[in-house]
Amino acid sequence: MSQPNKCWIDQHIDVVFYYLRKKSKLRSMNQYRYITANCLFISYIKNTYERYYLANDDDLISTQKHIDRASVASIYKRSITNIIKGLEIRAALPWLLVDDVYILVNCRGQFHWVLAVVELKNRVIKVYDSSLGSRKKAILFEIKMLSKMLPSYLMDSVFFEKIERINFVDCDAYKDNNYGSLLEAQVLFMVEFAQDIIQQKNCGLYVATFTEYLSDQIEISLVDFLPEYLRKKYGALLWSYGSEKAKGAYVSENDDPPKPKSVVTPPPEEDLVHVV
Repeated sequence: MSQPNKCWIDQHIDVVFYYLRKKSKLRSMNQYRYITANCLFISYIKNTYERYYLANDDDLISTQKHIDRASVASIYKRSITNIIKGLEIRAALPWLLVDDVYILVNCRGQFHWVLAVVELKNRVIKVYDSSLGSRKKAILFEIKMLSKMLPSYLMDSVFFEKIERINFVDCDAYKDNNYGSLLEAQVLFMVEFAQDIIQQKNCGLYVATFTEYLSDQIEISLVDFLPEYLRKKYGALLWSYGSEKAKGAYVSENDDPPKPKSVVTPPPEEDLVHVV
């Protein structure tokens, strides 16, 4: 990770996303603002999208092949809904507890990483693309898939029915003067491109760094992006975390601080006496 001019791959970015999830999870519940998805999330979206929208040979294949495809798609679908519910990936939180979800998106045809920030309350996917200035501005295929598939999986996971924190029916982004409520599986999320961001070629490092800045509510248009410093910073931090875990013999989530034990205060004796 710390070596200059080396492209980061999904494992590098994924481990940074993991520690950002842990940082978010260590806040108190009323301070939760974001969660990160793992690098496989967009792959699950892609595989289910291809099954439902790009399988043009359905009329030509056998019944068994249909069953096999449906079985595989159901596995991906279950993984997506589990991640939305805060399951399946380490240090996760249910999406209903946060405002924003940071999703790592690999543009396979261009060997390029972008960051997709799902602003749940605003029904918007904001795209942070470090090379947008060097090519034609267009919505990437992977972002189109996410925009189209995400509403369905939010509905399937009964996300919009959990109104303890946000009642989405009352949110302006989910209302339309002509069509009424936009809380429907077929209503796509809007897509916006982040403006005034640094343009450079270190796309993997860029995605990890600006996810961290956004999670800390830092205005990224004001940040000096110093790739070599950032590489050394992440390399040193992750080496330090790994060393501490090894010294403490921590495994998986064992290094999460323990939750405070509940303290039960017994009532006064007079409160236990019921006078008739």
